[in-house]
Amino acid sequence: MGEKANSAPQPATETAGGAFTRGLRGMAGAGLITKVLGYARDALLVAFFGGGALADAYYAAFRLVNIFRRTVGEGALNAVFIPLLEKEKARSEGDAARFFSSAWTVIFLLSALIALGGLIFRRELVTLAAWGFKGTPGQLELTALLMAVLMPHLLFVNVSALFTAALNSARRFFLPALAPAAFSLTVIALLLAFHYGSFAALDERGKLILLAAAASASGLLQAAALLPALRRAGYGLAFSNPLKNLSAAPALLAAAPAAFTLAQDQVSMLISTAYASFLPAGAITAIYNAARLVQFPVSLFAAAAAAVALPELSARTAAGDTEGFRHQLKLAFCASWLIMLPAALGIAATALPICRALFEHGRFLPEHSLLTAQTLSWLALGLPAYGFNKVSASALYALGRQKEPMAIISLQLALNALLCLPLSRRMGAGGLMLATSLSSWAAALAFMLVLKKRSGFDPFSDLPLLRPLLAAAAAGAAALGLRLALAGAGPVAVTAAAVPAAAAVYFLLLKLLRVRERGLITGGRF
Repeated sequence: MGEKANSAPQPATETAGGAFTRGLRGMAGAGLITKVLGYARDALLVAFFGGGALADAYYAAFRLVNIFRRTVGEGALNAVFIPLLEKEKARSEGDAARFFSSAWTVIFLLSALIALGGLIFRRELVTLAAWGFKGTPGQLELTALLMAVLMPHLLFVNVSALFTAALNSARRFFLPALAPAAFSLTVIALLLAFHYGSFAALDERGKLILLAAAASASGLLQAAALLPALRRAGYGLAFSNPLKNLSAAPALLAAAPAAFTLAQDQVSMLISTAYASFLPAGAITAIYNAARLVQFPVSLFAAAAAAVALPELSARTAAGDTEGFRHQLKLAFCASWLIMLPAALGIAATALPICRALFEHGRFLPEHSLLTAQTLSWLALGLPAYGFNKVSASALYALGRQKEPMAIISLQLALNALLCLPLSRRMGAGGLMLATSLSSWAAALAFMLVLKKRSGFDPFSDLPLLRPLLAAAAAGAAALGLRLALAGAGPVAVTAAAVPAAAAVYFLLLKLLRVRERGLITGGRF
């Protein structure tokens, strides 16, 4: 299995592989910074507000805003906008600049309208997404207020997503991936101010509302950080006249299914949040924190691999270069598979000490850690499928195939919703995450069949599968063994020992098993 994956590369392949690795490392490096800051932000938030009803209200409101953010902006906009911009760039730089201006106008107006709609219909949206809150006095009202405060964030972040897409098309990855750190830095600064006595006149509810306002305003800082690079890339912020030039509007609206498809993870978490609103307090916070931890490898490698590969996949498609397309696709899949697989087993083996080390401070209690760890373990089992699905969807959009990803993701979400009810009754919040993992694996199988038909790419022959699986199993066993052996040393010591030891075992075995694709992750240094 995977013999093709080890065939000797041609010089052009080496060049493409080197460019892909550099882009991946730049994006992953920036992503690492933003994720570490994000975990610090979330740990401080639950330490200050606890893992109960207040945090549930904040995270439920934020989940709703995330749905709109991911549907109109961020990764979804990347997949929709970059192939279109590549076509315009192939004509001329002037056409590309005019297309960007049109897209900027469309995204700004559309995001402003959605934000306004969210403000007006905040109570109705929260009622639909967290129906169970109606049984807790004041919970639904607080969540609706927090959502209203957070809605302006949508406008700023979606504009930033457009800037990011344009910069990624110019093969600039580090700064766009780093800019979202403005959100975490803003929230951390305010939480530290609370800790040291600032805003003492506010009660906990007032402080939570102020926190939401600061989080909302951080999106403006994110957009401002990208403006200089955007101008250097040749793009300005002039609005198009809606009566004369909105050339991007038909193309972006026609590609709207891509936005829904690539926001699948947020829609899936919204489904889980709706079910969790009927569970005891703390379930929504546990799901949010588990999803945040799983997003670490997903964002650093699977989403980064898809984002780095997308401009080249789109360019290869425009040029009719089938072999170049398949090679770029192989690089993206290899990078995702080689990380998602050990991450799934490693996280499942060390979920409890990781959750205790990161979150069990202040008002976040041991029972909150246990609930979060159980939730995390079941969600982590779907990691390889999440990675495969992200790359597959981007590849199909680069090919101009929009209907297949839409159909697959719609069926996945339907399956997820159907599985949630019986599994949550038996397993609580963990059952909701198991439903997400099972539905993601079903979608991965469907993507595999469609991708083979559309591009000729076959993971079973084009990717190294078995040997990385053996290495990941050994690494997971090493992590579990260290967790049991060091159980009395405390969660920080267990995490500090088990995680790097498992990584060392994994990469050593990859080398011993001659998995040459490991160079995509190590940069050829090991």
